[in-house]
Amino acid sequence: MFNFGGALLAGQHDNQKERPPPSRPTPVTFPALVPPEPSPTASPPAWTSGSSTGVSTHFLNLRKPSDITVDTLSILNVTFRPQCDFETLLSSSNDAQSHLPPKTWLEPPTQEQVDGSAPDATVKLLSSGRRVPDRNEFYSRAKELLFANEDAFSNLTRKPRGDRVPLRLAHFRKFWEGLDNVAYYWDTSLDEYLPPKPQSAPDSDGATPSDVNQNIDSSNNQPAVDSQATEEVKSFSQPHQISPREEEPRKKAKTEATSDETTAQSIGSAETTSAASFTPTTSISSSRALPARTVPPKLPWAPDADSQPRAQASNDLSKGSYKGYRVGNGAEMPIRYQNDCVRAFLEPITWAFGVTVAPHRRPPVLVMEHVRFPVRMTTAAWRMPQDRIKARQGWMEGPVMGVQCRQETSFGSTGDLQAESVLDATRELGGLLLLAQERAREGKTEVRGGEGKWWTSKHRWGGGPGGEVGEATGASDATPEVETPKPEEKPTRTKLGSKERRRPTPAEVWKTIRPGNPLWDPKTVYEAIGKDRDSEWDEIFMISSLNHHISVIKLRVHRLYIEFITTGAIPEDTPSEQDWRSPQLQRTRWFNLFEVEDRKEAMRGIWGIMSYLVRVQGKDDIPMTDA
Repeated sequence: MFNFGGALLAGQHDNQKERPPPSRPTPVTFPALVPPEPSPTASPPAWTSGSSTGVSTHFLNLRKPSDITVDTLSILNVTFRPQCDFETLLSSSNDAQSHLPPKTWLEPPTQEQVDGSAPDATVKLLSSGRRVPDRNEFYSRAKELLFANEDAFSNLTRKPRGDRVPLRLAHFRKFWEGLDNVAYYWDTSLDEYLPPKPQSAPDSDGATPSDVNQNIDSSNNQPAVDSQATEEVKSFSQPHQISPREEEPRKKAKTEATSDETTAQSIGSAETTSAASFTPTTSISSSRALPARTVPPKLPWAPDADSQPRAQASNDLSKGSYKGYRVGNGAEMPIRYQNDCVRAFLEPITWAFGVTVAPHRRPPVLVMEHVRFPVRMTTAAWRMPQDRIKARQGWMEGPVMGVQCRQETSFGSTGDLQAESVLDATRELGGLLLLAQERAREGKTEVRGGEGKWWTSKHRWGGGPGGEVGEATGASDATPEVETPKPEEKPTRTKLGSKERRRPTPAEVWKTIRPGNPLWDPKTVYEAIGKDRDSEWDEIFMISSLNHHISVIKLRVHRLYIEFITTGAIPEDTPSEQDWRSPQLQRTRWFNLFEVEDRKEAMRGIWGIMSYLVRVQGKDDIPMTDA
């Protein structure tokens, strides 16, 4: 479930009220990977180097993120394909494009189409036993993504919108709450930095010149600043830098500029004022109190301050005020806001197909021979069992799809964009290979580490001085005294009636012999849902999120490749398909969740992927048509 109750920022900040300026906007950047050349027809030399496989040895030697280089991608031997649309993404699958809803479904259905979708004698079912969702169910959800951001945000705070009818947010209400939280760190459409008001000594009559200037300028609604400050205001026109490959079609921000000569003097006063603006009962503190991975300088003005003339103290915009959405920048946004927003965008789509979204109940670990490599997996989509009793007990089937959100916002800031892109691609591949391993567990049972080995079944003691732990205190060659077993004491009851549980001693814990902890979830039926039963290839889908964008990734991987990664043994009988050694990774472009058109296209693509994965395979597989 979501935890929006105490974390919702909607209504806590008025975008028309002046307040201390937040941190400088974080540029929207994305990784730009130059992938290494794969070896699809022959095994890479590193696979057979040394006594063990080079894959496990390489990952075992990784100590920090900077150790991940291009060699890490080369040893995985993945083929990276260029970005594509959803039609191309599903083109390699049989009849997958037929499950992609046509773009006409984004338009309101006519009365004839509504009447024609009434239930009839022949009901189309999914592999989960549910009825195939039709066009009306698709549009009832999609229409909630067509609202303007400011209208939906106003609906959350119940602000009056004139004569317009209040919006009805049902399926995607949690998404709009999450997007509103994200907007307080990323939305720069209403950014407006106001210069400080001039202050001077009072006259004999008790009135200051600044008061007189304010009264004079109130008729024109313009602040009293000199021509130099006006030129500085005009110079700051692009507070939100974006990647060259991605445009941000937002409203033009009204912002102002100044030099950073007096920045250090204003930071303390701005933080003090911001902290005082929050009441003690508010559960969300100022963005300046939030931990940030990389906090940029608090300069919402021109960065090239050395080349500008020194501004007067009265024109220092760092001492001014701010109007707009933001309370911080993207680097200061808590990761839970991004996680909740992306999850809330996916849930209404998956629920239509009987699929729920929940995080792993066991730590997500990628198994590479004898190496347990932890990977990042925010949440995943699981199919609910048809048995209601098992569903209530928490059983799940799958996984169907994965979701990975990453908080990195400084691609290219270190001057080595390739190294940062390699690290980001490795994180995505780790999540995809984890999902592939879990889907490949279908019909198998887990073999725990050390299960059946002598060191997990026989007691042993090396005979060192002092005896075994907790038993002997003399020399090792002394014959230990055999104690008469005492009768087991009955547990006493406390006043509340509950039995007192005795915790095992360290000696008893040390004597306990058992295999390693299990990695598989005991209440998960692992199954490759959506995999073509007649093919050795599996298609793994995952939603990747950066900044306030999402992208859908697909990894086409062979069964023998997963076995090689898991066990480290190269199969003796290789199939006729020599490209089994090189999985193919393909992705869509980055969809901006703040933009209506991107939200529509992302929902249409994810809906088609879910329809394809939970289809009924065989002659009963009925594709989606434009009703």
